[in-house]
Amino acid sequence: MASEVSSVNVNGGAKSRAAMLEEQHARDEAHKTTVEEVVDEEDLKHPPPSSSVNEPESSTPAQTPAPTASPAPKPAPKKTPAFDVQSEELFPALGSGPKPKAPAASAWGARGSAAAAVANGAASGAQAVSEPAPGGFGSEVPRIISLPGKHMEQLRLAPSQMLPRGQLKKPLRDILRDISKRSKANVDMRGGPGGSIIFEGKGSVDAVRQALKEVAQQQSVRVPIPTSARPHIIGRQGAVVQDIQQRTGARVQVPRAEESASGADDDDSDTIDVLIEGDAVAAEMARREIEAIVKERASNMSLRLKSVPPEFFPFIAGAHNANLKEIEERTKAQVHVPRYDTWQSQPPPQEADPGHVQFVPVPEKHIHISGERAAAQEARAEIERLAADLQRQLTLRQLAINRGQHQFILGDNADALHEFLADTGCAIVLPPASDESEFLTITGPLDCIENGINRAMDLATSMQMASIDLSRQHPSAPMGPHAHARALTQYLRQRQIIKELERMYDARIALPPSSDGPVTWEVYSRDGKNTIRARSDIMNLVQAHPPTRLRSLAIDPYFHPYLRSRSIPKLRSDYGVHLLVPDELDSSDVVLVYEGPSASSAQVEIPRQRPSAAELATFEKTLQEAQEYLLSTLGDQNDVVATSVSVPAKYQDKVRKFISRQQEAKSEDEIPVRAIVGDGRNRNESEVALRGPSRLVEDLASKIQAFVVEQEKDDLERGYTTTFDFPQKYANFLIGKRGENINKLRDEFDVDIKVEGGKVEVKGPKAKADAAKTRIINLGKKLEDETTHVLKVPAQYHRELIGQKGSQVNRLQDRYSVRVQFPRAAVAATISDDQSVAETSSDAGGSRPNRPQQALDEVIVKGPSKGADAARDEILSLLQWVIDHSYTATVSVAQAQIPSLIGQRGREMDKLRADTGAQIDVPGVNDAPDESGRVQIKIRGTKKQVEEAKKTLEQRSKEFDSIVTKTIDVDKKYHKSLIGGGGANIRKIVAEAGGPTDGSASRMVKFPRPESSDSAIKLEGNGQVVDKIITAIQDFVKEREDQVSTTVEVPPSQHRLLIGRGGETRRGIESKFNITLDIPKQGSGRSDIKLKGPSNAVAEAKEHIESMLKDQQGETVEVPRNLHHAIAENGSFFRRLRNDYRVTVDHAGQQVPPKPASEDSRGAVNGSSSLP
Repeated sequence: MASEVSSVNVNGGAKSRAAMLEEQHARDEAHKTTVEEVVDEEDLKHPPPSSSVNEPESSTPAQTPAPTASPAPKPAPKKTPAFDVQSEELFPALGSGPKPKAPAASAWGARGSAAAAVANGAASGAQAVSEPAPGGFGSEVPRIISLPGKHMEQLRLAPSQMLPRGQLKKPLRDILRDISKRSKANVDMRGGPGGSIIFEGKGSVDAVRQALKEVAQQQSVRVPIPTSARPHIIGRQGAVVQDIQQRTGARVQVPRAEESASGADDDDSDTIDVLIEGDAVAAEMARREIEAIVKERASNMSLRLKSVPPEFFPFIAGAHNANLKEIEERTKAQVHVPRYDTWQSQPPPQEADPGHVQFVPVPEKHIHISGERAAAQEARAEIERLAADLQRQLTLRQLAINRGQHQFILGDNADALHEFLADTGCAIVLPPASDESEFLTITGPLDCIENGINRAMDLATSMQMASIDLSRQHPSAPMGPHAHARALTQYLRQRQIIKELERMYDARIALPPSSDGPVTWEVYSRDGKNTIRARSDIMNLVQAHPPTRLRSLAIDPYFHPYLRSRSIPKLRSDYGVHLLVPDELDSSDVVLVYEGPSASSAQVEIPRQRPSAAELATFEKTLQEAQEYLLSTLGDQNDVVATSVSVPAKYQDKVRKFISRQQEAKSEDEIPVRAIVGDGRNRNESEVALRGPSRLVEDLASKIQAFVVEQEKDDLERGYTTTFDFPQKYANFLIGKRGENINKLRDEFDVDIKVEGGKVEVKGPKAKADAAKTRIINLGKKLEDETTHVLKVPAQYHRELIGQKGSQVNRLQDRYSVRVQFPRAAVAATISDDQSVAETSSDAGGSRPNRPQQALDEVIVKGPSKGADAARDEILSLLQWVIDHSYTATVSVAQAQIPSLIGQRGREMDKLRADTGAQIDVPGVNDAPDESGRVQIKIRGTKKQVEEAKKTLEQRSKEFDSIVTKTIDVDKKYHKSLIGGGGANIRKIVAEAGGPTDGSASRMVKFPRPESSDSAIKLEGNGQVVDKIITAIQDFVKEREDQVSTTVEVPPSQHRLLIGRGGETRRGIESKFNITLDIPKQGSGRSDIKLKGPSNAVAEAKEHIESMLKDQQGETVEVPRNLHHAIAENGSFFRRLRNDYRVTVDHAGQQVPPKPASEDSRGAVNGSSSLP
């Protein structure tokens, strides 16, 4: 009792009871507890009970509140921040983002942490939990009380929680006195209820804790926590559990994930035990901190009910989920009841009377409940009550119905089971497709079973059926009629032909489930005619696929993965052959099916006609070629062997990774050895099964054995530990995002690595540990060389520097091994998703520290000095280029002009971009114009490029805006002459009017087609130019209308005078008088010369010709024909006359005599001739 233990003042003499009572009154007067400061019992959530290692059976917590419970304390003026379980530092992978780390508060501080709040009885009813229970050591926990008004702490220890008097180095009072002298603390002790001792501490918290460690008994406590809370208790790299150990002094052991109970991480019904070891105070403080974390993280909970048989699921959910909705509405919890209309691994029980049916839960079928803890527990209790009632009420009956009719009982309608339940009050369970049983099960109350049976039979018999035995259609198939029918069935199912038939004929086709029985198809349809049509179409398909079209091959299952990945595409594209590979691991039968050229297309054409003899020969030839190719690529199948290598279970994970690395090193064309590790279904679990070519199997087996020997040797050296310094500021880079980097090092070197407080501890075989140490030290040196550059870059240029989806930044980071960090606003505007470039690719693979404050015009480059300098220079160079090319301008053009600006296939715009070098953004066809029908073309580039492009576009826009469209009616008889040869005349008219001289001239003047009766000529272009062209056309037509034709008689001997040298005289006359002069050909004997043109011009030209010929004098000299060439001297004589005497010579239209032979000429010249 309190009166039996005298109070002790360790700093002075004993106080009287009156003095103590006076101090108590003073404290109470200073702080009067109000109702608002006390937490209601209804709001308290009691943590799970703790259990003692020594006495696990006495783990039931006492529920009676302690009669001496202290009132809830008033918060101290200087409140220590609460234990921040949302801290990114402690929970990097679970929090929403980095937050400042809260300073760790002592459990002895006044409401210093969530755990302290629990311990003080202000949050979780600690007083009720800590009251000793009769005969139960596990419930004797130290009571920690914070007195109101003063910074004073109280702690009550049960006698069993303190060291026996004989084990104390000094009397208890002397220990407290010594501690107070060393630490300036003031610790009092007095008796408490039940023989306990109450300690009152004031002053240094550490000193009080140290005092209690010397008097408290060491103990071990197991605290059950939900499996889902395990990562929150541990924290990143153990940060949270280490923090708890440092602040409480207790040792906390959280079991590994593989040692904990199996189950989903979000299932709070699965728990693990956390072991706490230490003195009574430390253990209790650690327990309460853990329970506070669990409580804060587990305000919502998730449960799986595995004890409810799946046959109850439809009745718990109710028809159309009516019961389920009512439970969710009442409890405010979310409940998911799986659909159960087909059993999988466990068939329904045997028939029995209600209450005696042996319904059994199925592990993989369970009800999932989630929501607020109280709501989830209430929903769980409600469902368990319903399950108990159903166990007493339900019975079942089994009904044998043809397997092909099972599909019509529920069909594809998602609500079919609900409708069945609503109509009959019963549920139905069908056998799976993999089971050949014909029995289905009706479950329900006894008075509803008959209704369910009748309804099931009605549904099953509502369809008409026709059957086809495929094995009878080709009885002489080389592979056997049954094998051919099964292969054809597999092929048509794989090619989705069966589904197509069902869709075409509104029917259902039931295929045989057995692989060795008759191959009989059953066609069901509500319309008998559709059944007949579907059966007829199926027969056509069977006849179109005779045995010659299918070929069976025996290929070892070892090659099947290779066939699926490599051979199937090759056979389709090169041979038009489809390959069927069996799904069964032990089946060696593969089938080649000829499809023809359509095999490689997306839509395969499935024939429905009987093939001709020529087609049968093609099938045979092509399948033979495909078979030869296939067998040649696989090699010798007889060389495939199987063996096993004994591997201890503890090495199997490592061996699995080792085999994976070996297989990845192989070339793509090499078929890897098939290895099965740790599968004990049909063999010893400690063996690794290998299958493949003998040489590869032997090689891999020897490597595995050598690897196991190496691991066993390494195990003998795993006690080797090396510790070295590593810069703490780079620990995050070493660890990596969610431990990726450090886990990679662990796997690579097969060592254990721990990082803490600027130290790295590597434990494992000496050679591997030293290699890992070297790698980590080199990483530290590399990080020490890290340089940070802060570049001032205006925000408007960030988008171009980042690149599309971060391409520019990623390229820089990969090239220089640096991190380039842009402000979040710039990244969010560039990257489409919610991950920034810096977050996805600039963290060196790891969790980075809190993002520094970064101005909107700053770009941070961080990395090794050489790489950072190079990246900085490249960014600045790119920035300068962007600035130089950031001049912009806009040009307003009519939307109707856009096609002409772009040109055919973009040629005009591409040419403009190439000529100017500017970036020109042309609005699309879907961009709406403004009210005046104009759109804006954006130009970007250097100043000169922008000016050139803008000038060109503005000029074209001005020209387009000045364009007019006019038509002129011209008689079609003038169109041809108006166009001229090859369009020469019209181009000349356009050019003289000021129009273009290139190919675009033809677009300004458009003539109607020759076969058209239209005579209107359309002109489109600049208004002034169009007007000039019209005037020119009108003048041309006027001239043509006034044209006359006359003749002038000119002796042939004078024709040469009108022609002139090279036709020069003739062209001059035509040009001068604007006429056409037609002179007969030489030697024609004609003397009439035609003049054609305007009447005035023709008259003037005629007068001019006559006067010109009148002035010419001539004389005719007769020359013997045989002497012509001797006189002419190859024309030199005529040229001398023209040049020297200005006299021209012609032949008056006579034909020039042929040139004599060479010897005759020589004889004539020499004055001699031969006699006849």
